[in-house]
Amino acid sequence: MPFTKNKFPRLPLWSELPNFDLHLDQLLDITNSFVEPLIEEKITKTMMHNYFKAGIIEAPIKKKYERKQLAGAIVIGVLKNVFSLSEIEQGLCLILADTSPAVGYDNFIKMFNEQSSQKAIKNPPMTSINLETTSGTTLVQYSAVQSVLFWFLARRIIQKNQVSMEK
Repeated sequence: MPFTKNKFPRLPLWSELPNFDLHLDQLLDITNSFVEPLIEEKITKTMMHNYFKAGIIEAPIKKKYERKQLAGAIVIGVLKNVFSLSEIEQGLCLILADTSPAVGYDNFIKMFNEQSSQKAIKNPPMTSINLETTSGTTLVQYSAVQSVLFWFLARRIIQKNQVSMEK
């Protein structure tokens, strides 16, 4: 049974991000204009400083933030409630080992925008439960199971690729 999704904001492509230096407050305002409607919380200065300190996002030069820091903040904001910061860092390292920040970011954004713009999420077939006649509570459980399974799949792919990069 398809079920309707909430309307998600369209995330900006690399070419749509500002092509000039930003101050941290500007970076946060832009990031939060896209991320807050999704995760229902704001990315804070403290969070950003932690991302820089951990090396997940490249630290700014002379407090000037570029597209790559803004793109990183948007991606982390979208992923942080599903993946640990360590997993996000590992995934970003794998992507950046194969491609530029612009191409990696755009690939992620294109996939997100395409999938989130669908009018309905089509559930894989279930044989043990009839999703067409089930309660909202069961649909929540089903969605949670699907989320966890996709998370497991992404972790396995990251781990597999990380092992092959270390060889």
